[in-house]
Amino acid sequence: MKRTIWILLALLTLAPAALRAQETESIYKPLGVGFHVGAGGLMPTGSLADNFKGYALFTAGVNLDYNRLRFKIDLSYGQPSFKNENPYAVMDDQGRNAQLNATANPSLFGAAFQLGYTVWRGGKLSITPAVGVTVSRLSWDLNHIKYEKDDEGIERPKIDDVTGAHENNFSWMASVDFDIKLHGKLVDYPTGDGNQGHYTSSLRISPFVTHAKFNNFNPSVKGCCVGITVGYAGLLRALSSSN
Repeated sequence: MKRTIWILLALLTLAPAALRAQETESIYKPLGVGFHVGAGGLMPTGSLADNFKGYALFTAGVNLDYNRLRFKIDLSYGQPSFKNENPYAVMDDQGRNAQLNATANPSLFGAAFQLGYTVWRGGKLSITPAVGVTVSRLSWDLNHIKYEKDDEGIERPKIDDVTGAHENNFSWMASVDFDIKLHGKLVDYPTGDGNQGHYTSSLRISPFVTHAKFNNFNPSVKGCCVGITVGYAGLLRALSSSN
């Protein structure tokens, strides 16, 4: 009996917010266009963590919302730090490093394509889980090492050549957008036809998890990367013609 009472109380509490959300949605056309910018951090796990440290991440992107569906594209940039100075394990015939990283912090560019669904929209908060794929490119410079004897006859390492290196990754990604509404206002479309839309600005907090694998490393490394970004999101929806 107590359990039934708690369920009824919860429904009575959530129902008005759900009805208000439906009424608000009916004011606008189903398609909305938005953008977002933010920053955060990412921490590797598994054997990725043996080769890289966590790092700061900067993101920007666009999204199309249709009713509660959301398709979003995120671009990201970061500079992870190497832990492994010779990820390809290239050695000379005496077992010495024949190749070393010339770049301590490689550049990582990525793009994510995700499809989400807003499971909650009430008051100032909306929650949108999303899943999709991510592509990324890790780029840095390598020193090719040779050993030469100095004046005392001691062999010392010397940089023989410097070449660029890169690793590509294609894998899955999942995230949740927590959008906290900051303010909204009516705006005129720049077309000058007198049509108006509603622009909403929000604080977007997005925890995420993605997978990465570099087969060319010796040994190959893989693992999940867990992170979070915090930023600004804007969304423009046209007013419904019936209003």
